[in-house]
Order: sequence, then structure tokens, then C-alpha cells
Amino acid sequence: MRGAPLFPFAATALLGLLLVFSLSLVGLNIGGEEAANEGNGEGNGEEQEFDDPVELGQSVYEGQCASCHGGDLEGGAGPALDDGSHGEEDILTAIEEGPGQMPENLVQGEEAEAVAQFILSENE
Repeated sequence: MRGAPLFPFAATALLGLLLVFSLSLVGLNIGGEEAANEGNGEGNGEEQEFDDPVELGQSVYEGQCASCHGGDLEGGAGPALDDGSHGEEDILTAIEEGPGQMPENLVQGEEAEAVAQFILSENE
């Protein structure tokens, strides 16, 4: 009868460890899917569409540019963009070439053009 009290304790401990391990795997799987979806624009299952290029530009700016250039174009780690001294071509060239420490081609194509239009509209 010496071993009898040990068996329920060992069984409970083993079941507890299996439960913790199982929930950890489930959590890792869910976190991995969310991270993958954030990276490809499928966070909610749909890509957001914009009719106005300035709205698209604002959305892209907030996601890709505001961390360095500030939420109100006031600057920060990157230079301020609120002085209105640059035209659309200057802005597109800067986005493409990445002056200073800015990564080149951070946004491209239609999104780059929309960001330029957003910056210009904020400086009017």
C-alpha cells in the first residue's frame, strides 16, 4: 500500500504537464498564423481598399513612414516633411533611393505615389 498514494499524484502531475504542453503548442500555432497574416496584408482576411489615393497614402504613411517622420510629418528619427519644399518627383525619388539612413524602396509603385500625394496634400 506504500505505492498507492503516489500513483494519483504522479498521474495528476503527468496530466498537468501534458495540458501545459498542449496549450503551449496551440498558442504557438495561433501566434504564428497571426504574424504571417500581418506580414501579407491579410490581418482580417481582406485587404483594405481605398478610392482616394490620398487616403491610401495616409494609410501607407502611418504604417511605413510615421515611425521616423512623425505622425504629423513633424520629423523625428527622419527629417520633417511638413515644410512643403519638395514636389512629387522629389518625394518619389527620396522614397526610391532612400537618402541617408532611410531604406530604399520602402514602398513602391502605386503606394509610393499615394504617399507622395498624401505628403503634398498635408502641405497645402
